[in-house]
Amino acid sequence: MCSKTLLHLFDKYNVAILALGELCININEVEESAIAKSTGKQDEKDMATKDSVLFGVLSSKRKVSKSEASYREQESSSPETDCKCAECKFNLGDEKKCQIVEGEITNNGISKFFSPKGDGMLPGDIVWDFIKKTGRKLDYEEGYVINKGAEGFQCKDCKYYMNPENCLLIKGIFGPEMSCGFIVKIGNGTEI
Repeated sequence: MCSKTLLHLFDKYNVAILALGELCININEVEESAIAKSTGKQDEKDMATKDSVLFGVLSSKRKVSKSEASYREQESSSPETDCKCAECKFNLGDEKKCQIVEGEITNNGISKFFSPKGDGMLPGDIVWDFIKKTGRKLDYEEGYVINKGAEGFQCKDCKYYMNPENCLLIKGIFGPEMSCGFIVKIGNGTEI
């Protein structure tokens, strides 16, 4: 069972107080984080408090430390295994990174920012909201760009990909087979 916590993050993350509720999901596939971050019907009014932490990370260009995120590795027999990073929408499992927490993470880790599919907004839609409010697209490195995405999760499948020279979220040139950490599959998430 996931614990209920209250985390105070001050101006350095541009977030006042985050009330993080009880969050659990029961999915056994490692690929769930890819699905969780790229599919679902959400609206801007669905932004959850932990989603605002990603907005703060984008604003400050600084991730939350593992200590501040209460990141830890779990035993596979732990009662919290349903809340592991592998099922979180902020997880970049292949890269061993998190969109919020700094440093290397594993699919068996857990932090206060665990967010399953359907909870709040999709990360790509949070980036779009950030761009609309600040006018700043993400730099190439901030977008976690990879040269070849999994089938069905490539630039050509993303609603923010217009053509090789025009991604609405990230600066740069992208081939249709590439991917990033903020893909939102066409027909999912908020309206553009």
